[in-house]
Amino acid sequence: MTTNLVECINGVLKGARNLPITSLVKATFYRLNELFTRKRAEAEVRRNAGHVFSEYASNKLQSNQQAAGNIQVNLFDRQNEIFEVREMPIGIEYAVNLRQRYCDCGEFQTNRIPCRHVFACCANQRLDWQQYVHEVYRMDEIRKVYRARFKPLGNPATWPVYQGPRHIPNPHLKRVSKGCPKITSFLNEMDMRDMRGPRRCRLCGGEGHSRSRCPNRAGPSAGGSAPMS
Repeated sequence: MTTNLVECINGVLKGARNLPITSLVKATFYRLNELFTRKRAEAEVRRNAGHVFSEYASNKLQSNQQAAGNIQVNLFDRQNEIFEVREMPIGIEYAVNLRQRYCDCGEFQTNRIPCRHVFACCANQRLDWQQYVHEVYRMDEIRKVYRARFKPLGNPATWPVYQGPRHIPNPHLKRVSKGCPKITSFLNEMDMRDMRGPRRCRLCGGEGHSRSRCPNRAGPSAGGSAPMS
């Protein structure tokens, strides 16, 4: 999950992630402003059109509602709102607990949206399925998220003087410009190359160098006759 989030951020900041810190912060600020402006306009359009839920939730709910027609509902415990449903014609059975927002398929408690089994139970008992949609999908809540407005940054010369603590970078953590970077991660059994012993020369048996860099290696003219003229 964290890897996917990082890749998503890299995709958004693809053209700015190699810029200096100040330019990177400015690019992030302006892109967030553009995103909030666009999402705010989309939310207003959907709200004026009479939509109660977001576009994703509406499409998901419509798909699950259409799939609920082939599900048979058996009343198990009406007082505790527990049902047993069966998908036809395959005959797979699922337990649904509306009070605890639980279904054996896992979709109900994961997406916080009524799955096809919940739709079947609501239709069987004439319950309002909208009460089981999490409030995060409602247009009123979405409009609250994007109601914040950004102020222009203006000329940096007019900014107030920063009076907070100043952070000094650690010179020992600076990345070297030559060679491979030092490994700072914790090694495990998968890092076989890094966990093996020091390099050993196959010529003299010494440690710390290879055969090509062995000091006991003969020169190009050793052990042979003089080159022919």
